[in-house]
Amino acid sequence: MAGKVGGGGGKRGQMDVTADPNVIPFIDVMLVLLIIFMIAAPISTVDIEVDMPISKIQPSQRPPRPTWISVTDSGAGVQVFVMNDPVNIADLGRRTYEAVQENSPTIRNDDFEIKDQRIYIRADGQIAYRNVVRVMNQLQNSGFTKIGFVAEDRRR
Repeated sequence: MAGKVGGGGGKRGQMDVTADPNVIPFIDVMLVLLIIFMIAAPISTVDIEVDMPISKIQPSQRPPRPTWISVTDSGAGVQVFVMNDPVNIADLGRRTYEAVQENSPTIRNDDFEIKDQRIYIRADGQIAYRNVVRVMNQLQNSGFTKIGFVAEDRRR
C-alpha cells in the first residue's frame, strides 16, 4: 500500500520499483477537503429574509370524481347502474348527465363541459359484449364521447 517493508533483491543502495500507488498524499488531500467542507457548511445556512414576489397563478382545480356505469347480468336480464342507482337503459343518458353534475360541483352548468367528462363502464365478465356496446351506444347518443372501460387487476 504505502510502502514496501520486505527486502529487495536489487543492488545495494538501489530501491526496487513497485507498482503499488502511494495513497498517503491522497488521504492528506481528502482530510483537508473534509475540514474545509465542515467549516463552510454552516456558513451556507444563514437565514436571510427575502421578500419574494406574489404568484398570480391560480391553483389547479381538483379533478372531478369519476362517473361509473355498471352493467350486470341478473336472472331477470341486464341491469344498468349509474354510480349505485339502478337505471333503465332508456334513461341512461339523462341519469348520467345528472350524475356528472352531482359529482363535479366545480364544473359550470355548461352542456359541453359536462358531456366532455370521462365516463367509466365496468361490466361483469360473464355478460354478453353486445349489452356493453348497447350501453356505450346509448351514452354516445346522449353526447358522451369520452368513455373508458375498467377491468379488474387479477395480478395480486
